[in-house]
Amino acid sequence: MKNLSQMPCKQKGFSLLTGFIVVIIMFASLGFFLAGQGINSGFSSQYTNQAKTSALLTSAGYLTTGFDAVTLSGQTASSVTFDNTATTGVFDPTAGGASLQAVDPSILARTTAGIDGIWVYNGSRVTMKGVGGALNSPDYTVMVSGIKKAICQQINNTLHGTSLATNPTSLAALDPAVVGTALNITSTGSIGTSAAAAFDLSAVAAASTGWMDGCYATTTVVGSDVNYVYIHTLLAQ
Repeated sequence: MKNLSQMPCKQKGFSLLTGFIVVIIMFASLGFFLAGQGINSGFSSQYTNQAKTSALLTSAGYLTTGFDAVTLSGQTASSVTFDNTATTGVFDPTAGGASLQAVDPSILARTTAGIDGIWVYNGSRVTMKGVGGALNSPDYTVMVSGIKKAICQQINNTLHGTSLATNPTSLAALDPAVVGTALNITSTGSIGTSAAAAFDLSAVAAASTGWMDGCYATTTVVGSDVNYVYIHTLLAQ
């Protein structure tokens, strides 16, 4: 009779070696995923666009806060300046409530000098359809031009729930303001002030009626790119 301690036995389940191999594979897969290499490229780009859009909309919110701070301190909307001028400046540490807001260059499809990639303050010279108390009353706005189409679509998806496949509304009325050198901007940090741009979006497509914020396309192709423009309303009139 054999001693039971000397009898060969079959091990059930995973061996320790197999277990270690599985753990190594799991950690390798996790590292691959966390490094961004294991994410479907379309899935990854959507989340990247969401993050970049969020940053842009947050900057717009800061500018609104600075604008509101100046007007609440006793200044009229027409006297607000996008600089650090005492009592009227959005970036004045006493009267205003905002810091200079830079635009992430990676959201841009084109960078025409002095026009694209900076915040532009238009004063009360932009008419947004259905925004404010009376139709065709110019609203106080800021905008950024030169944006990539995918970012433009993500902006409208985030703000208005439009499909990411929906082309932004194309507006001929936007062309004179943001194509070529019409803006005539004098930059102050990361924001410019437009003395010349005045445009009327009251004829915008019905789907965009009442948008205080939105991203649109021009009808003019500059180089190889259509110009996509994000407009943010600071004060609706």
